Amino acid sequence: MHHDRILTGLTGIVVAAGLLLGASFVGADTAYARSDEGWRPDPSQRVGTHIERMAKDLDLTEAQQTEIRKIMAAEQAQRDQQRLDTRKQITAVLTDAQRAKREDMMQTRMERDLDRMTDRLDLTDDQVIQIKALFDAQQANPELTRTQLREGIAAVLTDEQRANIQDRSRKHPGSDR
Repeated sequence: MHHDRILTGLTGIVVAAGLLLGASFVGADTAYARSDEGWRPDPSQRVGTHIERMAKDLDLTEAQQTEIRKIMAAEQAQRDQQRLDTRKQITAVLTDAQRAKREDMMQTRMERDLDRMTDRLDLTDDQVIQIKALFDAQQANPELTRTQLREGIAAVLTDEQRANIQDRSRKHPGSDR
């Protein structure tokens, strides 16, 4: 009897920890705007900045820069796959009601992010519709990576809006997380 109570308590703790972890991932793939920094830097922007710094500090050759870029791209792909696997595992643990609530939370997050992007980048109505369609596509297809979503959004933006994002990224280096 005592063993069952301990097992039940441990199960509850594991489920609670899983839900907390899951909550931390809710909307992670659609989280581009942050209340304090604005648009998050694109991974390729961070890689480029990092390689530029390394090239300068370490006097890297072009060949070394190319090799490092390949290594970092492979690492990003692994991270994207790990994020997808984690999301699938969390979803498998949730009940139908919890999955529905999670979807609602993600939808709310997406709408808030889209509102922030609209304000900060002065998006047109057409751009809002296109970006919302990208967010919806990602929600419907979890296989769509953050990088692919960012590339889709970047394609919708004007040069000036992309420059605005890059300026924000430079003002808040490393603010990606």
